[in-house]
Amino acid sequence: MAIIHESATVRLTNGTADLRDAEGCFVTVDASGVPTLAAASATDPLGVVHVGGNGANGEPTDVILPNHGGIVGVKLHSTPGTVNPGTKLVLAGNGTVKAGTSGTHVATAVKSGVANELLEAYLVPPTTLG
Repeated sequence: MAIIHESATVRLTNGTADLRDAEGCFVTVDASGVPTLAAASATDPLGVVHVGGNGANGEPTDVILPNHGGIVGVKLHSTPGTVNPGTKLVLAGNGTVKAGTSGTHVATAVKSGVANELLEAYLVPPTTLG
């Protein structure tokens, strides 16, 4: 049997997490398919929340995968550092990202950004820096 998806997204339906306010946040997924917001120390986030749902109510969460070819919104941390076009963005905790030269690089900024902003960026395969 062949498996093919025509978009770089996945729909998660397991777990009870409420991710309705998590647009632009990165998630990790356990062996049971349950998503959680990525910690700063995570090295294997699945992708970034596009449309979050409340798992406790049976609502799915759609996640954009790193091989997505376009621009996506990523949520900047409350202390993101200096973010300009081309800045490498690393996980900063609670699914957010910040400018960084060490940590897990998950996206690259295409615009300048400030704290707590949903920033335009392109995703990259998770890579440990520094």
